[in-house]
Amino acid sequence: MAYVSKLAGIPTTCTEYMHPWTDFCVNATAGLLLQSCKESLRIYGAVYLLSLVMRGKIPTKKDIKRTILGMLQSTAFLTTNAFTFSMFVCLFRRWLGKLYFLTVAFIPSWIASFLAYFVERPSRRGLLCLYVANVATETYWRMLASRGLVRPVKYGRVIIFGISATILLFLYRSGLHKSQNDGLFDIIRFVVGREEEFKVEPEAESIDRPLPQFGGALRSTLRKFMTFLKALPRHFTCPHQDSCAAYTLSGGSKLFCVGLGLQLTLSLVFQAGKIIKNPATIRRVVNHRDVFKIALFLGGFSALFRGTSCSLRHLLDRDSPYHAIPAGLLASTMFSHYPDTSVCLYIMWKMLQIVYKLGIEKKILPKVPGATAFLYCTFTATLFHAAMVEPLNLRPSYWKFLYNLSGGRSAVMDRVPIDRWGLQTSKALHEVLRRTRTTDINITFDL
Repeated sequence: MAYVSKLAGIPTTCTEYMHPWTDFCVNATAGLLLQSCKESLRIYGAVYLLSLVMRGKIPTKKDIKRTILGMLQSTAFLTTNAFTFSMFVCLFRRWLGKLYFLTVAFIPSWIASFLAYFVERPSRRGLLCLYVANVATETYWRMLASRGLVRPVKYGRVIIFGISATILLFLYRSGLHKSQNDGLFDIIRFVVGREEEFKVEPEAESIDRPLPQFGGALRSTLRKFMTFLKALPRHFTCPHQDSCAAYTLSGGSKLFCVGLGLQLTLSLVFQAGKIIKNPATIRRVVNHRDVFKIALFLGGFSALFRGTSCSLRHLLDRDSPYHAIPAGLLASTMFSHYPDTSVCLYIMWKMLQIVYKLGIEKKILPKVPGATAFLYCTFTATLFHAAMVEPLNLRPSYWKFLYNLSGGRSAVMDRVPIDRWGLQTSKALHEVLRRTRTTDINITFDL
């Protein structure tokens, strides 16, 4: 096959590329509208229902009405993003007479995302932008890696997480976070303790709470051990009430238990089908070594941050928000036990968002009107473009999301015409289908 420049257009029809299952653009767009509406309703129905249940109280009529309206609005948002993409691809192909590298997916998706962005509730737009920024960042890296422009960095995710988390911890310790009212700092408060927050009255540690009802001998041993820990030294600048050793151990053990419970819950939920078929599977799930990954990360992070902060107060004879820098960097090494890409990139983008807002607040950085909308559209367009042109560089979970949203159409759209750009798109598609266990065979579409 003779390859052409990415600046050159490829003469092909909408039927050959975008919708080989029908000769009519209107039918293809209408079919995608119906399918995406159904799938979007399923997705957001579950999301909003779970959100309602998580409140832990009986919903009022107002709560139910707000939930239904929010679900319908979010469904309209995602549906608009999906079906207008197909519509704009066909329109650009008809207007220009050919497919061009940017009109094959990027520009149509950018316009579709722009329209959909203003359909969604304003309170959710920032969250959506953060999500697509997370996935798109990974996609950009894969694109560069596939072209040999970058190489994997050992402990790269730990480094990114460590720098981002340390900056957030410094903001937390210095009190600069108070003007942001961001829920992420509630998580930080839970992990490292409210005692480390800027100028907060110390709270009694959990060391005196009733002991679990173990056997008498074990309970007595634990009580003696805790009494011994409480009797150890505490620096006068430390914000906690018990000894530094007790403070460090209580934080680490609490977060270890939280992480273990979280991992077990997730594992049992994801393996529920296998457990129902074979109850003996639950033993393998509970005994699997991966069950301790989140526990080691959370427990180790909390213990190292607290322990390092206390050690610095002892060594320097004073407390300072700058202690969060070495403490945060050291604690972040525990992320090596759970080096999740999504978590790493989420923390990075949240840090950038918060720092940018603080920069605007301090009149250090200019406020760019429409920045969130522009970033959302650009990141989403990148993901759609990758799905169509170089699907191997797309996160598998996002490919499955697009596959389900389109009812399999994203796999059936014919990549052979655009192979002439030299990216081996159709070959990459077959590999993605194999890896994600999706298919382009025997899929039929009815309007």
